[in-house]
Amino acid sequence: MTDLATAAFMLGVVLYSVATTLFFLDLARKEPLARVWGPVTLAAGALLHGTHVVTASLLSHVCPVESLHFALSLSGLIAVIAFLVMPGRARIHAIGAVVAPLALTFLVGAQFVDAGRSAADVSRPLLAAHITANLIGVGLFLLAGASGAFYLVQERRLKEKRMGGFVAKLPPLDSLDRAEHRFLLAGFPLLTFGIVTGAVFASQLGSATSAAAIRAALGYATWILAALVLVMRAVAGWRGRRSAYGTLAGVLCVVIVMLLYVVRAGGGGTG
Repeated sequence: MTDLATAAFMLGVVLYSVATTLFFLDLARKEPLARVWGPVTLAAGALLHGTHVVTASLLSHVCPVESLHFALSLSGLIAVIAFLVMPGRARIHAIGAVVAPLALTFLVGAQFVDAGRSAADVSRPLLAAHITANLIGVGLFLLAGASGAFYLVQERRLKEKRMGGFVAKLPPLDSLDRAEHRFLLAGFPLLTFGIVTGAVFASQLGSATSAAAIRAALGYATWILAALVLVMRAVAGWRGRRSAYGTLAGVLCVVIVMLLYVVRAGGGGTG
């Protein structure tokens, strides 16, 4: 099984790299073959990514949702799956140029993080549900951020009347705005569940370190920003740029939280 896990990892890296190249090639030159084979290669990479997670977790006797190592890897995998099953994906095909390298980064980067179990004297089923909800929510939130980033790039180039080249290959503004909203709407209930269960764990564990307090504050900031974007869209008609900026601010908080976890794991800290 060790050979299977290694082979799945290596081939997953190769296929994600090829998918990244194909998506960028289509974005740069509008290549029909790249448009067809990009998603196919990405899906094959996701299959091998999932195979690696399952086999490696069995070898290490660690549940994937109870390990930071596997959690980081799964975040990238979930982003890929959400992108591939997104209704109307053809209209936001260019987002694959972000999703593919993101998945590659998470797959490779997770190898440098300790694969040990999460240390917490809490309910195991609740902990698994907490981490699973956060994983899926973060994956969807990252896709919402990618859609928002492309929206801002597309809008700026259109305002500057740079109609040719790169901008001509980006999805329409309304498609990007709609995709951002859908990803955010799907991920918000999961982030909410993660926030609530996280608060339960914090109360059970008692005093927390300063690093844990910072991560919690950033988690709450992410939730508040996501809620603000959704509420203001409903009651004040927020669309486009304002929604994109709010979503990207939340994504920045998520990225910082993940970096803090990686730094803690890499330094062997307990906070």
